[in-house]
Amino acid sequence: MRNKLLIPALILTLCLPARAADEASEWLMRMNDAASALNYEGTFVYVHGHTVETMLVVHKTGSGGLHERIYSLNGAGREIIRDAEQVWCYVPDKKIGVHEYRQVSKPGFPNILPQQLNRLASNYVITLGRRDRIADRDSQQIMVKPKDEYRYGYDLWADADTGLMLKAALLDAEGEPIEQYMFVQVVIGGEIQDSALAPSTPKQDLLWYGSAGSEQTLVTTAGVETEDWVVAKLPHGFTLSRSMKRHSPMRNKMIQHFVYSDGLAAVSLFVEELADEEKHRITGMNRMGAIHAFGNVVDGHQITVVGEVPWKTVDMIGMSVTANRP
Repeated sequence: MRNKLLIPALILTLCLPARAADEASEWLMRMNDAASALNYEGTFVYVHGHTVETMLVVHKTGSGGLHERIYSLNGAGREIIRDAEQVWCYVPDKKIGVHEYRQVSKPGFPNILPQQLNRLASNYVITLGRRDRIADRDSQQIMVKPKDEYRYGYDLWADADTGLMLKAALLDAEGEPIEQYMFVQVVIGGEIQDSALAPSTPKQDLLWYGSAGSEQTLVTTAGVETEDWVVAKLPHGFTLSRSMKRHSPMRNKMIQHFVYSDGLAAVSLFVEELADEEKHRITGMNRMGAIHAFGNVVDGHQITVVGEVPWKTVDMIGMSVTANRP
């Protein structure tokens, strides 16, 4: 009799971790879907290093696609305006603006999650945490822990009713936050007027830089080789997800841009041909908050690798870039 009772209990115990992982993945999917399907507006704080910024976000979806405005409530009043195709960055303290097409832009705030969560299992452990209140709303914690030292961890909090992400933190190897944002007030759902998406600085007041037209884009699903350049080493799970040529508005040059991703973290590789007289060359490692950048010069080209990843990741990629010459 004891064995007959023990076997079902053992089966139930073995199944619990798998079910818990499924539930955590379901919450990630809810957050991913909510970011693209819901209207919302609110105020959030962004903390990086010793800096705290307060931002206003207005996010509208519908038949006209995504429209979004992010506006800094302290400092110089910088803001970002997005629609389904384009992005405008307003920098009023510098009297300039930057315009580009969304082919290389990040998804709308705060969508940082992948479309295919099954890619994450080999590189991250996803678990559910505790319940708490954020911005006066019941919230669920989801922990995303990396399995190696080439990616950060994530501490995510989703609204229990809608799935909208209310708080997110990037974590270092010790589990300490490198940067984080958190809503302090948010209204989810309802109508949003077009006037709420209008910039506070008139376009004509700024000197604009931007793309003359759409980038020449080559979408690649896997692999590490390109026509002109080869990345010999990539951390496990990272693959080439996109390749394009884009115009650099500030330098008035065409730059090759390659994006490598593990399904959650992303790293950009930029390749720019250098003229013999150019002295503006970047070498070595640089860091700004969670972002690491590595520069090198290879075969007369500036190689720059940038991403919200640990330094070892950009170093591995940057040091293994070689020219694919006959």
